[in-house]
Amino acid sequence: MIDYVGGNPAARQNPVSSLFKTIAVLRIGAGVMLMTRHGWDAGIGAYEFLWKEKSWDWVKTFSDVSLPFPQLLAPAVAIVVAAVALSWITGFLTRLFAFVFMPVLVGFLILGQKSGAIYTEAAWLYLFIAFTLLLFGSGAISLDQLFRLGESWGSKPKKKRGW
Repeated sequence: MIDYVGGNPAARQNPVSSLFKTIAVLRIGAGVMLMTRHGWDAGIGAYEFLWKEKSWDWVKTFSDVSLPFPQLLAPAVAIVVAAVALSWITGFLTRLFAFVFMPVLVGFLILGQKSGAIYTEAAWLYLFIAFTLLLFGSGAISLDQLFRLGESWGSKPKKKRGW
């Protein structure tokens, strides 16, 4: 019976070549798209709304769908979107931020029905990406891998020393 698939498992793997063998391409690509399309503008809009007291269309949109405290909720969602994008780009605490991002996406899918089909499609895609990253983690090229975060979850329990 075959125990493994691919090359020699004992051979030292090159981390750059393992970039294309892991989920890191999905994570980095989705993070860059989330940051450039939504996170950057949302972060700047939240900053200008909070500190420069300029009007912001997110607050009006949140108010139109009858969400409570739209002046607080809109900047909080903007910060979450920007933080998730930055987390996915760097690969730092990927599973945690994917978990945090999922309620935002589900809330948008429930409340953002009149925003248009293209935004609904993007929300579904980001939801599937977040679920995938929640299951599989950040991949070989990430800060999680560099600091060995989350490795102990799947390891064997330590044996107790007896006297």
